[in-house]
Amino acid sequence: MKEGYFSLVLHAHLPYVRHKEEGRLEERWLFEAITESYIPLLWELNQTDIKDALTISFSPPVLEMLADPIIQERYLDYIIKTEELLHKEAESIITSEEKELNKFYIHRYQKIKDTFLNLDKNVLYGYRELFKKGAISCITSAATHAFLPYVKTKAAIRSQVVEAIRCFQQHFGVKPKGFWLPECAIAPGIDRILVEEGISYSFVDEHALINADPNPTKGSGAPIYSPHGLILFPRHTDLSSKVWSSTLGYPGDVDYREFYRDIAYERDWDYIKPFVHEEVRIDTGIKHKRITGHGEEKDIYVPDWAKGKVLAHAEHFLGSIEQEINDHGDQCYPPYLMVTPFDAELFGHWWFEGPDWIGQVLKKGQGRVQFITPETYINRHYQDFETAHVSFSTWGRDGYGHVWINEKNDYLYRHHQRMETDLTTMVALLSQPNELEKRALKQMVREWMLAVSSDWAFIIDGQSAVQYAEERFLTHLSRFDALKEKLLDGNIQENWLIVIEQGFPFLKEIDEQIFFSPHDAYVQSNSVKHGEGVKKRSILMLSWEFPPMMVGGLSRHVFDLSRAMVHAGHEVHVVTSHVAGYPDFETTQGVNVHRIKGLQPESEQFFDWVASLNLSMVQYINKLTRKINFDIIHAHDWLVGVAATALKRSLQIPLLATIHATEHGRNNGIHSELQYEINQKEWELSYEADHIIVCSDYMEKELQSIFSLPEEKVSVIPNGVDFELIKPQKNCNSIEKNDAFTIFSVGRMVKEKGFQSVINAAAILKERNVKIRFVIAGKGPMLEAYQQQVRERQLESYINFLGFISDDERNEWFYRCDATIFPSLYEPFGIVALEGLAAGKATIVSDTGGLSGIIRHDENGVKFIPGDEGSLVTQVLYLYNHPILREALATQGLKDVKTRFDWSTIADQTEIAIKKCLGEELELSI
Repeated sequence: MKEGYFSLVLHAHLPYVRHKEEGRLEERWLFEAITESYIPLLWELNQTDIKDALTISFSPPVLEMLADPIIQERYLDYIIKTEELLHKEAESIITSEEKELNKFYIHRYQKIKDTFLNLDKNVLYGYRELFKKGAISCITSAATHAFLPYVKTKAAIRSQVVEAIRCFQQHFGVKPKGFWLPECAIAPGIDRILVEEGISYSFVDEHALINADPNPTKGSGAPIYSPHGLILFPRHTDLSSKVWSSTLGYPGDVDYREFYRDIAYERDWDYIKPFVHEEVRIDTGIKHKRITGHGEEKDIYVPDWAKGKVLAHAEHFLGSIEQEINDHGDQCYPPYLMVTPFDAELFGHWWFEGPDWIGQVLKKGQGRVQFITPETYINRHYQDFETAHVSFSTWGRDGYGHVWINEKNDYLYRHHQRMETDLTTMVALLSQPNELEKRALKQMVREWMLAVSSDWAFIIDGQSAVQYAEERFLTHLSRFDALKEKLLDGNIQENWLIVIEQGFPFLKEIDEQIFFSPHDAYVQSNSVKHGEGVKKRSILMLSWEFPPMMVGGLSRHVFDLSRAMVHAGHEVHVVTSHVAGYPDFETTQGVNVHRIKGLQPESEQFFDWVASLNLSMVQYINKLTRKINFDIIHAHDWLVGVAATALKRSLQIPLLATIHATEHGRNNGIHSELQYEINQKEWELSYEADHIIVCSDYMEKELQSIFSLPEEKVSVIPNGVDFELIKPQKNCNSIEKNDAFTIFSVGRMVKEKGFQSVINAAAILKERNVKIRFVIAGKGPMLEAYQQQVRERQLESYINFLGFISDDERNEWFYRCDATIFPSLYEPFGIVALEGLAAGKATIVSDTGGLSGIIRHDENGVKFIPGDEGSLVTQVLYLYNHPILREALATQGLKDVKTRFDWSTIADQTEIAIKKCLGEELELSI
């Protein structure tokens, strides 16, 4: 006698869309699934007196959202609002067909509401009761539906598994025996973790078994054991395709309800507005059309016709099962098994009649088909399964992972994997955390979990709700990094942490110790302290400006770098120009500062003043070297180039030069005799230097182009920023508050800083009546002209040129503004942009020079076309309209400053450049 079994498996999953604020569009994804899938499926299962026929997997996001009291209340409001719409429809519709259809919906939504209230607003209670009675089997999936083959570490995969099991046990009272692999994605090693955590079985696509090694003798007609003992049930492709196929599947029948024709798009705006979302038409769930055909014209939906098709399609499906048994039912040990796994939301949401179809298959199949759950099949036949190795596979497009990693979404994974590494590091660093630190570590795990949900990659691939997917990913990434930084700084505040925890209250219990590695903890505890093992050098720095003289960014750079080199263990002497009222020699923060007068200190000719300063420097340093043996000269810009090259020859030590800008770049060419002379001095310094540092890739290309420098002679080392110097004073409140979205900038009032673009952009924003104001600080020759333009164009409420402000005022503006902007036309580096990032603000820069290298568009800030006010307006409005993305950009920018542009990192890179000058790297390589 021929024998065969059929097993129906549903997987209920949605991304975690519970937001603190009410009225998010994405919550409707869940509301629609409850209304059209989860509750109607309960109706069918409760009306069917059959056991051991259906398995349902509930992902933790679905479990957590269905059990959330806030979600439950919001859902009830959603149902009541829909009922109001239906009663309004009853008063306005005319045709008898629509009246009948409206009665159908009124009755249906009343039944949905009654069911929801009878379940005490928790739909899970209905499934839990069926589970307890043995009517269905219930299992779970990965904690946030992460695509497990693309998760980097075993600890992270285990965390996804362990937290899912814990969540299921919390809601169902027992541990699950089965586990739905997200996207049916399997890869070697995942099976071992599942088995170690008590999971017995899972599901894979049919081709996983067909291509297994060795090839199973039953093909895909029976499950197999993986090498680590996980039982893998294959999907029956032919049977499954009768439902999910877009061309041949049942849901495409002409009499079924049309998913894409909602009344929200067919009614007048004033009529439908109270029932949609503010200014946006969205589905109400009330759909009056049937599929009809491929054209735009659709006939009215007739529920009775659809019921007839449900009966016919259920009969056809059962006949197909019987035919399969007739063809393959001679198989034994174990007997032939057909498993059809589906997304639960297909039934009801996408295929409105789907739950009815399931009910009819179960009812009509009694006595004709042997239904079975995987668990019962295992209990009967576990001794008969073969063992085989299964390679990476999914049920996705083409059977592998292209949906979840491709040219549209691949950028996600470098962040995913870095977050995993950070978690391992932080848990190792804080091996004995206090209670607050422990909560923060747990929250880091939550943020990582929510960031790696496979839904974001899937949505981006499908180009459906891309903005939301990207916003959610960036939100969790930025929150993760903020937690990490505060933990590293020892600056976790409970009030702040509570706000973070309440933002997305997912999974109350988290075991962060899954990420703990004894080896990593050992490495961390025995790591070499910063500065140990560094060879101490005596460094002679030459700079024409040094605090308190601060004409441009060079002064700040030399000050910060010299201090960082001292902190790294070196002896640093800075020789600079005299400043009235300041000592000729002092040691400040470990840096030895020598201030000397030029031979012509009062000369009105700048070139003569520079020449006399260089001569004085040479005379002074020749005397200084009687006491100090310098290892290297580090010269900053052409103004000290004559002294630097002379000292290189007389002292017979290497010369390292940092070129901060060029005369050619500042003026877009050489146009005067003075510019020519400066250009020559720059060339002489670059020629004589043993090695050159520039602050950006842009400057490297500029020097190579102008002076034909070989690539190996130049190192790119960025500027840095000192966080202490941009912190506002405590309780700063000297700036008048303003409700307008405020964008702050600071810079010299010269043409190349590009502030004309900001004035023009302000005029466009005024025309559009957008409440945005620009506040710009700084002095320079064009200040009065800019201020005059503002008055003439009546832009006073949109742009304000402050002129000179103190450092404290500047820091307060950085602290209080909503974003920063640096619109330069030419900028070798752009240290002020770093200060904007370090202040934790989303930053807008022109796509030029060093600014272009600091900002990665849409990752840590945004860029616009230099001098193009239209492009600038676009980016301003982008930040203005997307507060979540703005916060994410600001957080990533702050992280970048603390890693790439930290002065200790820059000091380490400068040490490498010094080694190149001294030939030490060459010696080591030999």
